[in-house]
Amino acid sequence: MVATPVSTAASHSLRSAISLRLMAAGFATGLGFCVHGAAAYAATGQIVFLRATLSIPVLLLWAALTSRPADWRPKAPGKHVIRGVMGGLSMILNFYALGQLPVTHAQALSYLAPVLSIPAAVILLGERLSTRTVLAVAFGFAGMIAMLYISVSRPGWGWAELSGMIAGITSAGVMAVVRVHIKAMTATETTISIALSFAVVTSAIGVVAVMVTGWVPMTPILWAWMGGAGVLGAATHISATASVARAPVSTLAPFDYAGLVFAVILDFAIFSRLPGAWGWVGIGLIAIAGLMTAMTGRPVGSGLRAR
Repeated sequence: MVATPVSTAASHSLRSAISLRLMAAGFATGLGFCVHGAAAYAATGQIVFLRATLSIPVLLLWAALTSRPADWRPKAPGKHVIRGVMGGLSMILNFYALGQLPVTHAQALSYLAPVLSIPAAVILLGERLSTRTVLAVAFGFAGMIAMLYISVSRPGWGWAELSGMIAGITSAGVMAVVRVHIKAMTATETTISIALSFAVVTSAIGVVAVMVTGWVPMTPILWAWMGGAGVLGAATHISATASVARAPVSTLAPFDYAGLVFAVILDFAIFSRLPGAWGWVGIGLIAIAGLMTAMTGRPVGSGLRAR
């Protein structure tokens, strides 16, 4: 059967959305390593402020190259403020978790967000689900648990690690709602307006956080970690926002788990560490989750129920 122009366009849009989501997962993993490295020198508030502030020049350069100045302005400022405040809270919690836990462990906790975003998308956006999508997310979640078990089973854990786990889980819950909110925003707001407003709002939140957690003198190595975080943070936000503008949240959720695979690769490249048996089980389950969604052939749950 010959594909119609509409179905061809839909397939192209889905492929583009998946590619962008995989890019976002890779960028986010690199960002996590930068934050983890910076946490050895600075407190969470300073890291949040610098990550947000240093991403603004990158976003402005990208905006100048790809869009008109009119596209930079929010059409619904209130929605941007809500997104910025919620996203800033999630960022603070996630960065704290990255400072207290191994990167792969903190990343695993953050991938609760794709699981939680599925019911949120159904309730708030009316997205439809297929059995394949539910199974794909379930496999991805099982893979995350398998990888998380590696870290939890290690001896010597105390309050720092427990508080990091609590922060990571809470961050994932907030981020699940944020993702659905961003999806709703893309109906009227441009990718660059969402990214720029988030950077501005979280910079302001970072100023408040610095007043609480303090500021340490900047060193070359801290500048390097935070410069990388600023660039990768901007790249993550752009690619993630652009992806949800092209496909349903529930369709993209399983691909977020690819970040765990990227984390393993970086762990090996930087620290010469490879996962054990449970780690490889987790990677296998995550790969199955991605393949199940990729083989769907069309956007799962495409179209929203009338509302």
